[in-house]
Amino acid sequence: MKFGADPTMPVPYEALAIANEFVDTSKNVDHLKLQKLVYCAYGWWLATEGTPPRLMNERPQVWQHGPVFASLYRTLKVFGRAPISEPQSSSPFLPPPRVDEDDDRVRQLLRWIWGRYGHLSSFALSELTHRAGTPWYRIAREHQFRVPLDTEIPDDYIYAEFSALMSGHSDRAVEASRDGVGQRAATA
Repeated sequence: MKFGADPTMPVPYEALAIANEFVDTSKNVDHLKLQKLVYCAYGWWLATEGTPPRLMNERPQVWQHGPVFASLYRTLKVFGRAPISEPQSSSPFLPPPRVDEDDDRVRQLLRWIWGRYGHLSSFALSELTHRAGTPWYRIAREHQFRVPLDTEIPDDYIYAEFSALMSGHSDRAVEASRDGVGQRAATA
């Protein structure tokens, strides 16, 4: 992980860096699916690692088809529904952002996320992330489904959902913990 002024506090990644890891894994994934996989990574990180440190430098927002990372949308919208086969950059002058090679905790989490959700279609992931009871749905309902632009989903809502998922899938949580993915798995 990258470190800031405090050497013990990692700097969070861009959503695009997380998405690029999934692009490398799949070589054929669309923008919608990337949004949902990145959201799952965000949620499982909160449930297993807590905060701080946060996994990403932005929070997901409430959009029509579920949680969306605005910066990721701005970069990947040019693809529409077409598959993305190469890591992307938000600037033609910069290389694609990546997860650090030596960041084993994050890399293990992303492999686990891909194993758990990678087989699902974009549509199935979209349905999963904005069905009734999800953090997205709770915020949308609070605003009578007329959500103001740029409304973020609070971390505590996301933490609660993914902690409940972890409790319901304790065998997977224990497996993820053994792999080094979550040190809080046993206590969440």
